[in-house]
Amino acid sequence: MSSNEITMNDLEIDTAALSAKDRAEIEKAQPMWKMVLKQFMTHKLAVVGAGIITLFMLVSIFASQIQSITDLDPDNQNVANRYLPPMTTATVGQDVRETEVEKFINASPEAADKIQKALVEKGVVAVAEADSIYELAAQDVKQATASLENLNLPEAGELVSIFKEFETFHLFGTDELGRDVFIRLIYGTQVSMGVGVLVAIASALIGLLIGSLAGFYGGLIDTMLMRVTDALLSLPTIPVLIVMAAIDLTKLPWLNAVVSSSNQSIFKMVIILCLFSWMTVARLVRGSILSIREREFVLAARTLGAKDSTIIVRHMFPNVIAPMLVSITLGVGESILFEAALSFLGLGIMPPTPSWGNMLNNAQELIYQAPFLAILPGILILLTTMSFNYLGDGLQDAIDPKAIRR
Repeated sequence: MSSNEITMNDLEIDTAALSAKDRAEIEKAQPMWKMVLKQFMTHKLAVVGAGIITLFMLVSIFASQIQSITDLDPDNQNVANRYLPPMTTATVGQDVRETEVEKFINASPEAADKIQKALVEKGVVAVAEADSIYELAAQDVKQATASLENLNLPEAGELVSIFKEFETFHLFGTDELGRDVFIRLIYGTQVSMGVGVLVAIASALIGLLIGSLAGFYGGLIDTMLMRVTDALLSLPTIPVLIVMAAIDLTKLPWLNAVVSSSNQSIFKMVIILCLFSWMTVARLVRGSILSIREREFVLAARTLGAKDSTIIVRHMFPNVIAPMLVSITLGVGESILFEAALSFLGLGIMPPTPSWGNMLNNAQELIYQAPFLAILPGILILLTTMSFNYLGDGLQDAIDPKAIRR
């Protein structure tokens, strides 16, 4: 009896010691997402790339708010101020000033009468009352704006806002039509990033579906799908994209409802890049599925009577997300490069819609006269592509279980 008691006490002591050790190990252990994040943060270039991509995504999302804050219109032309260098202030022509003043007078005749009388009474202008606002608009913009503010008339507030728009500051200068380069780069970010992300997501979904079917079922289905994939991979990408870009989608009756002349170039670009960018993802997913489908957990799911769709979606998809996520990040940079190349050739996003590619196309003949028009969009394309590539490298190192430092 005593020996049994000693044995039980010893067992209790050993169990207590083991539990304490387990608790210490549990306290040291980290969730998977923390280990992935810690591993990702060690890749400095990937962190910088993620920051640049986040900045560009925020710029593309809030492009309209940036336009309202800066009071700049990407389509507003000022031919009298073409090729202005960066950090330059420009004023609109006299014809534009007269047009805006006439619109104000026609829209608010009573307020215009009070302003005209006040301008003559205070000696700001020395002309008839009917021409006083036009005479004021012909003066220096800052001086004219100050004269209006000194009238202390509530009715002059709208006209003061109009006069302030006569003078604009161009951070990155103006292009060949006098349009502000900064706001066009902002909207070019929206178009280029939008096309790149949409194409990457669409190609990932298509590649995931085709690769999963080919890898899971094998046999004839695998042969047919992979031969189509290999055939598309063997095509020269740029020549095929050029031929596809020349197709007029508005002539297709079943696309008339969604395609118009204003959005045809963007819609066409997304379709073309989606059709020719899913093959790499499909082969990657197929290879992963082939290595997974004979695992024990898949065989157990089949034994329990799970459907094929359930096995693919619930058991196989989570195991191919990591390599597919890396492929998506690399595909975004590639899609942006293809969009820029086609737009540079005049077959992509068509003006006046701004994109980095067509801005480069417009600047190719002005490289000596206004080099900044080519340098700025080129730098943005380079930064975006490199950022996505480094982000893909960082995710690959972070998600790989063999590379994670526990």
